[in-house]
Amino acid sequence: MLNCRQVWQHFEWLLLGSALLLLAMFIGVIWANNRPTWETWQTSYYRSQVVQLDSKIAATQNPVLKKALEQQRDSMKKQKPEIKTLILPNGNLERCQTCHLGIEEISKSHPAETFGCVVCHGGNALSLDQNQAHAGMYGAGHPGQLAASQLSCGSQNSNGQCHSGHVRIEDNQVDLIQTSLMANKGGELSMIRYMRGLDVSPKISVKSGGTASQVPAPLNGQPLEQNLQQNCLELCHQRKGKLPKQDSSANGCESCHVLTNWNHTYQGQDVTIPKSEVGHGLTHRLTTLIPYTQCNQCHNQGMPDLYTIQFKARPDLARVKVSSGPNQESPNDRLQNVYQPGMVFTQCEVELDCIDCHTRQDVMGDGHLYASEYQAVKIQCFDCHGTKKTTPIARTVSSLDDLAFEEVQVNPNFPRLKIGDQLLKTVKGEELPYIRQEAGVWILNSKVTGKKYSIPLVNGSACQQDPEHQTSNDCHMCHDVSGNLKK
Repeated sequence: MLNCRQVWQHFEWLLLGSALLLLAMFIGVIWANNRPTWETWQTSYYRSQVVQLDSKIAATQNPVLKKALEQQRDSMKKQKPEIKTLILPNGNLERCQTCHLGIEEISKSHPAETFGCVVCHGGNALSLDQNQAHAGMYGAGHPGQLAASQLSCGSQNSNGQCHSGHVRIEDNQVDLIQTSLMANKGGELSMIRYMRGLDVSPKISVKSGGTASQVPAPLNGQPLEQNLQQNCLELCHQRKGKLPKQDSSANGCESCHVLTNWNHTYQGQDVTIPKSEVGHGLTHRLTTLIPYTQCNQCHNQGMPDLYTIQFKARPDLARVKVSSGPNQESPNDRLQNVYQPGMVFTQCEVELDCIDCHTRQDVMGDGHLYASEYQAVKIQCFDCHGTKKTTPIARTVSSLDDLAFEEVQVNPNFPRLKIGDQLLKTVKGEELPYIRQEAGVWILNSKVTGKKYSIPLVNGSACQQDPEHQTSNDCHMCHDVSGNLKK
């Protein structure tokens, strides 16, 4: 039995142990509170990589691959937080990747080792404090927004002139996009005014460099003018892509060139971006391989009611959102997903992706303002398929300065181009370097998948085309695959 002295000694040791434990906890709290945030992000990144590598190791049966993965995992476990300083060719220093350690390379043509981050994003490259580092970022972290694009995509810096300010107008994408109907909404305003009898014929109401939402009285003060402003003219490329009752969020350059899911949540390796936070691309990457699903983040989500100026979402939108991704869906699902119920389309309109038909000038603009979609669109069915009397217009590549060489460089699915190649040229004058004549046959090379499609010609076929009716709607009368014309 313990005497009083022994009990007291045990109690002293207990008090001492408790005090040491409390001291350790206190020191731990102080250390955690004073630990730089960037260290926390790096530690989190390394741990996430270890988890992913463990998963890959468990899934592989290849002993060589398994050993390589185990070496990567063991190396990742040994990593310690450290400040990452990027030295650019111009001598500037950046520390952005100290926190954004897992961020993806934006594109092969914009390597971080050459361009860094600040040239596109803005902000303070040397600060390791989040608020200070992000202060002054272009477009609040979305540098591709139309309002910020002149500071980012269109800037002039030590790497040279970017997408603005060139002698050749086609190289000034940031300037051209301002004239696109998708950016300025001029076509919607012109046609609605025309349909309501406010203009004798469609006319341009948008000023150069402006948007339809800036027109003071789009309906000359008529009722529903506010509906038009809020439900039509301020949406999509002008207001972060917000559609009524939808979660879409995109703007300007990134609305096409940064792929997204329907929730606009990030799925990449940068642990600083919450996977549940809305307003991000799938990854931090630009692409020119734009599938129809990206276009449908805005298009084909519903129809506007021109009488009430309200937007009605397509009834099957919930089903479309949970469908498989592009080029993974079944032919039947694609048939239902590309266009909304009730619309009419041909096989090529549903099998090809949007950008396989729509041209650079269709999407990016050509520097001119137009009052209607028909005026702005550069391609029609007969441009590729010809007519009963004519075949597609061919243009021979004769100079290395040809714009086609530049377009081929930005899309890996375009076949190699050389002097003497035959390209298709639209009736409105735009050359299409992805459509080539090979052994007398016109071939379309998909911009998205690289798949080759032989283009059937009207000339010499049994087509009973009326030369006076050459629109896509006329082609639908015979070539519809939706089945909606029969209803």
